[in-house]
Amino acid sequence: MPTRITNFLHVSQTTGTTALTTAFGTARTHDLAAFRPVFQQAPFWVGIIDTVNLHVHAIAGGCTKLTVRVTSDAAGNEAIVPDTEATISTGIGTATTGSVAFSAGVGMTNQNPTQTDALVYVWVKTDAGTANLKEATITWRE
Repeated sequence: MPTRITNFLHVSQTTGTTALTTAFGTARTHDLAAFRPVFQQAPFWVGIIDTVNLHVHAIAGGCTKLTVRVTSDAAGNEAIVPDTEATISTGIGTATTGSVAFSAGVGMTNQNPTQTDALVYVWVKTDAGTANLKEATITWRE
C-alpha cells in the first residue's frame, strides 16, 4: 500500500499599521522558523510559501491594486516571491477597507548552518494613492 503524503500548514501573522504608497516602504518581518515542526529544527529546514494575505484600511486616492514582494533579505533585493499584483477586494459594508490574497507556491530553504531563524520580508506598495496595511499573513507548508 502506498504511503500517504500529508501537508502541514503553518501561519505567520503580523499586525499593526503600516502606511502604503506607490513605492515599497517598510517591510513586515516574518520569522517562519518560529513555526517549524519539531523534526525540522535548526539549522536546516525546507518549506513552501503557500499564500500571502493582506488586509488594508483607509484606502484613498484611487488605490485599487496592491503589489507584494517577499524577500529573504531586509534590503528587499533577494526575492523569494517576485512582484505580484492583485486587485483589492473592498469591503461590502466599508469601501475603504479591503483584502488581497496571493498564491505563491514557492519553495524555500535555509541551508546556512549559522542561521537559526527563517526571516522573510513582505514588501507592499499601491498602484495609486495610499492605504494602511493592517495585517499581513503568510501561510506555509511542509
